[in-house]
Amino acid sequence: MTREQPVEITPTAAALIESLRGLGYSPETAIADLIDNSITGGALSVEIDIQWNDGSPSVAILDNGRGMDNDRLVEAMRLGGHGPEAERDASDLGRFGMGMKTASLSQCRRMTVITKADNAEHAVTLDVDVIAAKGWVGIVPEYLPEHPFVSTLLNRGSGTIVLWERIDELSGLVGLHKEAFYLRLEEIRAHLGMVFHRFISGDATKLAIILNGRPIKAWDPFQITQPATREMPSERVRHAGSAFTVKPYVLPHRDRYANETEYEAAGGPGGWGARQGFYVYRGKRLLVAGSWLGLGGARTWARDEASRLARIMVDLPTTLDRDWRIDVRKSQARPPGALRARLTAIGGRCRQEAREVFAFRGQGHRARGAPHSAPAVWLAQQGPRGLQYRINRDHPIIAAYRDGAGGSRPFNAILSIIERSVPVERIWLDVSESEGAVAPTMELDEIQQLSDQLFELGKLLPATMTADQRADALLLNLRGDPTALRALLLRKMGSAT
Repeated sequence: MTREQPVEITPTAAALIESLRGLGYSPETAIADLIDNSITGGALSVEIDIQWNDGSPSVAILDNGRGMDNDRLVEAMRLGGHGPEAERDASDLGRFGMGMKTASLSQCRRMTVITKADNAEHAVTLDVDVIAAKGWVGIVPEYLPEHPFVSTLLNRGSGTIVLWERIDELSGLVGLHKEAFYLRLEEIRAHLGMVFHRFISGDATKLAIILNGRPIKAWDPFQITQPATREMPSERVRHAGSAFTVKPYVLPHRDRYANETEYEAAGGPGGWGARQGFYVYRGKRLLVAGSWLGLGGARTWARDEASRLARIMVDLPTTLDRDWRIDVRKSQARPPGALRARLTAIGGRCRQEAREVFAFRGQGHRARGAPHSAPAVWLAQQGPRGLQYRINRDHPIIAAYRDGAGGSRPFNAILSIIERSVPVERIWLDVSESEGAVAPTMELDEIQQLSDQLFELGKLLPATMTADQRADALLLNLRGDPTALRALLLRKMGSAT
């Protein structure tokens, strides 16, 4: 039997390093990967400096973590230094041992890491052109690069700097006009505030991230401080000897926000449509910022208007990396096959709840302190030909008007004509194109006119109803904030008694 013979197939450094540069990092995902290292290194603050420099940008990241000795620095600069099979602490956000190198060299052709620990400084440079010419070697620089962060580090007890030099077109930062460059920085700021929001807010180890002298604010996808946010029951899921938590949320309808600015901010980077679905965290660091993860059963769920208010937190430990197939950029995760049915069931319930809030605005916009007991005007009913919308014949207003109309058959015929002629497809298209229907703001004369009309309708309601009950029946299903209209209507009802 012929014995197998090994054949050396060492990768060509020049070709491989250029291939690794094309893994698909953006500036924000690359910087996020470096912040992961800072968190693992015990940093409590990360400062980022990004300058335009007349179209030749520079990037520097400084943290106040533990730093590294020379041996650890050399190992950290090795591709695949601590791979996915290495045992890691729960707070270690590393994965493949590739991030700092591939993330940095995806943006620039030369990176330098300067670190300080035990009052000793060490530096190593990786240069794409040197690697292409000489193989997998780093350079110990004769002189430290000039940057304000370098002097800051030298005056500290410990910490690490990563400098990107010779940033090129792969980064997406080169070739921008000054205004476009600084607009791009705001996108980077928003991304980091989303990915590390649990660290910035203190839900995880407290971390301050500062970009060009301004602290980055956390963006909470679940809007927990918004009173109208609905928290659904959390579930503890066990898999492969570990466990994680799934917590669904349904965010408020557009009508429940104080103004358009607050509503747009709640949508997050990319807007409401892009931010629906599962939010997958690993060690409290956000990996997936809104995706349906290919779930949905026979028909895979897609992003749609009716589900835009559904957001589901999945809180993974680092021990489930392999099962969830975390990619090298830590921007994708795929649930194991054994969990797909369970997650689909959780997601389905959240989508249904979100659909009801989106379609019916949570049963209307209720004035502060007002009871919430009046029935809906429109009902959604499942029929043999699918979902149909019918006017609620038992609504107090409709029932009272029908009884006074001199016969129910003509009145019901009118209601049937209205039901069958509602332009559902046109309404859906208009709402989709306008990113959700906006509640109209009524002028004073419109409020006055509508209050007169509602007051006359209110006379048809049973005399046993209180003024508050009448107002509820008349106002519950109207869009927008009815506070002013309600107050005027109650004054008219009070003066008529």
